[in-house]
Amino acid sequence: MTNPWEEKVCKMAQTSLLQGKQFYCREWVFHKLQHCLQEKSSRCFSAANAQSLVGDAGNNASALSGKGASWGVLLVGGPGSGKTALCTELLWPSSPASLQRGLHRQALAFHFCKAQDSDTLCVGGFIRGLVAQICQSGLLQGYEDKLRDPAVQSLLEPGECERNPAEAFKRCVLLPLLGMKPPPQSLYLLVDSVDEGCNVVEGEQTSPNLSGTVAELLAGHHEFFPPWLLLLCSARKQSRAVTKMFTVSSCMKQKALWLEQPFSCQMEARRLRTCCR
Repeated sequence: MTNPWEEKVCKMAQTSLLQGKQFYCREWVFHKLQHCLQEKSSRCFSAANAQSLVGDAGNNASALSGKGASWGVLLVGGPGSGKTALCTELLWPSSPASLQRGLHRQALAFHFCKAQDSDTLCVGGFIRGLVAQICQSGLLQGYEDKLRDPAVQSLLEPGECERNPAEAFKRCVLLPLLGMKPPPQSLYLLVDSVDEGCNVVEGEQTSPNLSGTVAELLAGHHEFFPPWLLLLCSARKQSRAVTKMFTVSSCMKQKALWLEQPFSCQMEARRLRTCCR
């Protein structure tokens, strides 16, 4: 971060008011997420083996990203159904002997969009926050070296990043990740309340700028995610235009986990709906 204000904004988007609070139930969700991450790892390993047998496939983005491997998970539920609580528990587990204790180590970066804090909805701050977290995570050695190009650095400058978020996201996040050696296990990028700030209701048109919101930025570039990175987002079920953006797009294959009742202990694995495979 280049100044104290930016550091403050970044910190707000990387904290949750629910940190430290005990979390109950919903173990089935963590099992499903573990399965998705394992499936990512398995497919990535199989694809790497296939490429080694066939030979060098070239260094184009399509070969690296593995079209068809760009799928993720969308947590869907009404207000109070526990979406943010679940995301918080995934990142800061409250139980020392829980499944999520292992899953939190696979978090490459995360972002909490907050309706009451417009700074957390800024795509420029979102991108710079991701870059800072990936550099600090220690999970991908050599990522920071790929950002030393002055042309790449200029895209992260305040103002420039806001003017051209799509290019900044591709050049500073996605393309460097595509050029990295796959990690030993799949990682995930978590974005809570991805529908915040979209101001889209049924029947309205989305912003003409396809990168005007965090949701549009992610949905518009998900096909360039490396096959070992799982995109995990949460959204309200009322935000139909946004959930459709993540589950119906031809370039996205997003599994939806429906959190139907607040604090329910009766959730079962069958409530996983695969919207697009």
